[in-house]
Amino acid sequence: MRKKIAILLFSVFAAGVLVISSDKPAPQIPQIRIEGMVKQPLTLTMDKLMKMQSVPARQNEFSLDKDYHGAFNYTGVPLRSLLDLAVIHKPDTANYNKLSDLVIVVMNNEGKKAFLSWGEIFYRNPSEVILAFNYDPIFPHKSCEGCHDPETYGVWLNPLKRKVGLPKLVVTGDRFDGRCLENVSNIEVVDLRPDIKCVKKKPLFSEKFSLTGAVKTPGEFATLASYRHFETLSMQVGDGRGYHGWKVFDGVPLVDILKDAGIAPDPGSVLMISAPDGYRSSVSCGELFLNPQGKNIIIADGVDGTPLKKDGKFAAVFPDDLSADRCVKAVEKIEVINVK
Repeated sequence: MRKKIAILLFSVFAAGVLVISSDKPAPQIPQIRIEGMVKQPLTLTMDKLMKMQSVPARQNEFSLDKDYHGAFNYTGVPLRSLLDLAVIHKPDTANYNKLSDLVIVVMNNEGKKAFLSWGEIFYRNPSEVILAFNYDPIFPHKSCEGCHDPETYGVWLNPLKRKVGLPKLVVTGDRFDGRCLENVSNIEVVDLRPDIKCVKKKPLFSEKFSLTGAVKTPGEFATLASYRHFETLSMQVGDGRGYHGWKVFDGVPLVDILKDAGIAPDPGSVLMISAPDGYRSSVSCGELFLNPQGKNIIIADGVDGTPLKKDGKFAAVFPDDLSADRCVKAVEKIEVINVK
């Protein structure tokens, strides 16, 4: 009898029909939701992400506190490609139809958020901001025993052994990894200031600009004479009217104006720069303070050796953008918005 029971149990196991109950929840498959101001909200799994056209990217990761988090080679899909699939769209009732003022909010499964401006995704090369689905740590080829003790060197090797949460937002231009979120779960396209009216004005002019919003020291600027100036070459090609020659702008780094107003390098804030006619562009504090190119974004008060007169006394210039469409003439207002 025992022999028959043993044979029966073996047959059940072999057939794969024995069900053993368990209190452990089934492992959740990571999914990424793309929503907000899009025509086609998407839900992507890691499998779908891995089947899309991918690009490589290397990231040397440091925190603002100067902690080393490792160096990794990533493979992922440009965030721009994902947003193109979702088809970013403003409603027909929108007073301002350009997309230069939009902000992309990336969130992970812990509720942490990263903020990117429209321009740093769509006016730069697509491979600069990716959603990674694979990674490889970059281990050094040689030992460091000749220059550091094993204890110190071991601390630097430990980050390379950690498990990176995928999918991961990788912003290759950032020197610090404050926006490089792991375990991304949600991407949302938002309009922070849909209520700013857009009314054509001729001539377009502004005598001064104000700095308002989430700042310790709001103020108005009729001159930038007290600030350190530097020149920047602008040779961008506009998406609308194409190439219109080289210009050498003279102005003040926007980060210098912000630091003077007591604004810390907070990746959770976004700037909205606008003109009297309602033309506006978003700028993330991440691209200003975490990316070395941030210091090239200037508020110009001169061009080609003469003060700005036509189209206002001040202009926001983005020399590293591949399109001139984010530049704002006749800057009237810079608003700091704490998105968090």
